[in-house]
Amino acid sequence: MYLLLGCGIVGFAVATGIHDRGGDLAIIERDPKRVKDLSEKGFYVIEGDYLSSSSLVKKTISEADVIIIATASSEDNKRIIAHVRSINPYAIILARGYSVTDVDAMNAAGAGVVVIPQVAVAESLLHHLSRVERVERTRRLSRGFKKGERIGIIVHDNPDPDAIASAMALRLIAGHHGMSADILFGGEVGHQQNKVFVNLIGVNLVHIDEYNKYLIRGYDRLALIDLSSDANTSILPSDVMPDIILDHHPKTADYSPLVEDIRPSVGSVSSMMVQYLIDYGYEVDSKHATALLYGIMTDTNNFRRRISREDVEAVAWLQGKTDQDMLMKIENPTISPDVLEVIGKAVLGRDIVSGYVLSNVGYIANRDSLPQAADFLLNLEGVTTVVVFGVLNDALYVSARTRDIKINLGQTLEKAFGSIGSAGGHLSAAGARIPLGIFGMIDDKEILKNLAGEAVKKMFLKAVGIYSTEG
Repeated sequence: MYLLLGCGIVGFAVATGIHDRGGDLAIIERDPKRVKDLSEKGFYVIEGDYLSSSSLVKKTISEADVIIIATASSEDNKRIIAHVRSINPYAIILARGYSVTDVDAMNAAGAGVVVIPQVAVAESLLHHLSRVERVERTRRLSRGFKKGERIGIIVHDNPDPDAIASAMALRLIAGHHGMSADILFGGEVGHQQNKVFVNLIGVNLVHIDEYNKYLIRGYDRLALIDLSSDANTSILPSDVMPDIILDHHPKTADYSPLVEDIRPSVGSVSSMMVQYLIDYGYEVDSKHATALLYGIMTDTNNFRRRISREDVEAVAWLQGKTDQDMLMKIENPTISPDVLEVIGKAVLGRDIVSGYVLSNVGYIANRDSLPQAADFLLNLEGVTTVVVFGVLNDALYVSARTRDIKINLGQTLEKAFGSIGSAGGHLSAAGARIPLGIFGMIDDKEILKNLAGEAVKKMFLKAVGIYSTEG
């Protein structure tokens, strides 16, 4: 049985809602005129004071399962809550508050739920606004497709699971719009887990190098995914404007695409793509679901990095659709000899400077061995921040990891290396690429490695406010 105490504008709206749903409702009301009006509208009303010792009032309160207290006075509501709770210790009490300061006092008096109407209205408006924004995003993305055309989906040179899974989802959506699509990249899939991911998922990636860059111009439309910076890819010609950009990193490139959805507050692009799939009403097979879930896991560091409502909703939608055996195999790959060698170099060659662990691993076979080495070092006892760097071809690559909540690694690496290369990332994981052109006069590889390494150390330490390199 529902019991309503106080039937003004808010109370009447609640009473009408309960009545329309067929709920068993009683109302206690002090105002005789309002009692008459409510009775004429078909409500069961008891005239009397809420704090009355009337046997009927007390009996009605004691028998109610849910009691809603909605008088026009915050102080009255607090007194009524305590009185009602003394009579009925088991009922669920919902109370109307008038400010955020009412919540603790009303909860302490015995209320289970305190609702502030103006806050509830704002939350309802924001909820509807979010829904409208989602509809608008879906409508805008559809503008980026044209039936019968080909679309090239470009991910960064060394794509990670979030980029690959998101590209797979975009290709799926493009297919529903009558388009054929290829996923394009310019570097290599180097990280051992990423290789296992690509092989087990069975995704077909089209490699574009210096010799077949002309193929990019053969697509009717181009999309950049998990990529809104021109510094992170070498395969998109500088004179070509992408038609679609979908990313969760802040935009740094001077692009003006037809469709742009950049949401830095979201933990992964995979979560954004799941939202699109839901809003389009598309289902996915276990392969796509597993890829998207793993994409979210990697970019949120297994949900230890800050996650958003979109990430949580995406995981909830994907649960039950994924292949758990495949996910386990992706998460536990064997370590290749190349990666093991780099990890060994990182451990043996580490320097500790004012609490920061920095390691120059020299020349490397693939850049994705660096984050694996950084992850390994971060697991060592007493280590909270790691910077690992090495040389590959014509550039020096940096990978950093931290558990220190006082550091924003993405901003730190941008501050340290943004002026001479490209850098960025998240609070706890970031990377940078520095062209070796600045050391172009040095031919000796060993000297080049050491000088570049010392320069990286000094620039990083300066960025975190440490100017001495004594450790």
